[in-house]
Amino acid sequence: MSKFSASDAAFVGFRLVREHPKTIGIWAVVMTVLSLVSTALTIQLAGPRLTEFMALSAQGEPSPQEMLSVMGGLAPLMCVSLIYSLVLYSVMLAAVNRMVLRPSDNGSAYLRLGADELRQAVMLILVNLLMLGVYFAVVLASAILVGIAVASGVGALTAIAGLVSFVGICCLMIFVAVRLSFASAITFDTGKVSVTQSWAMTKGHVGALLGAYLLAMVMAVIVYLLIMTIVAAVAAIVAGGIGGLGGLFEPDMTSLAAFFTPVGIVRAVFAGLISVLTTLIMFSPAPTVYQILKSGGAMAEPVDASV
Repeated sequence: MSKFSASDAAFVGFRLVREHPKTIGIWAVVMTVLSLVSTALTIQLAGPRLTEFMALSAQGEPSPQEMLSVMGGLAPLMCVSLIYSLVLYSVMLAAVNRMVLRPSDNGSAYLRLGADELRQAVMLILVNLLMLGVYFAVVLASAILVGIAVASGVGALTAIAGLVSFVGICCLMIFVAVRLSFASAITFDTGKVSVTQSWAMTKGHVGALLGAYLLAMVMAVIVYLLIMTIVAAVAAIVAGGIGGLGGLFEPDMTSLAAFFTPVGIVRAVFAGLISVLTTLIMFSPAPTVYQILKSGGAMAEPVDASV
């Protein structure tokens, strides 16, 4: 049985915000600038294409030819976005790990771009490839199960097989994600890219970890909704009424002028803060619990290295 508090772990992000307000402010400014730059580049490179893609998706059942045509035009943007996301998450994961595991190493507001971040990038690629492999394997097994049920000719059996397959896939993917959730902290702490050690270290703690992560997710959603309420209020004042809030949730990305309206600017100003707070709330429980379990203190059990 785990010896750490799932609820305490879920609220670590709030404690870090309270202890490092200046750092969080710097992160928010950096994320806001990055958001503005990436959005401007996206609009310049593929704004009309992206708008067309969103319009087709809203139709419900667009033709495959139309979707392929639009997706082909978005391919360069998707590649750039993938690289950007990989770099961004690598830096942010390393920063959160550094704040939790090496709090005294606070130079440059914990933000770096070096060996630690490179290892985080490699770790992210490995974990995602592993998750993708597991997903394809269970989907294949599910398809075989449903196929057997369909071949039996019993409608109720087919429905049950489909339901069991869906629930099974969701549960297995969540289980694997929790078992691999220490990969980032272990990679940062040891200076070596590691995925399998997370599987060993999380053994026997899946329930508590899942509770911590789910509670953190709920907290992140609440924070997001609260900030968006403030954003909507400010945007309504700027736009002269509620009627001008249409672009707040569905921004027009056909051009820079269409996107950066007064409402769009308000949204962009708060985008960095929302991103930082939700990221910190979601990412901080894993390294915190890892540190507790690694210490072997009163709050942790000895780690069983067997799988």
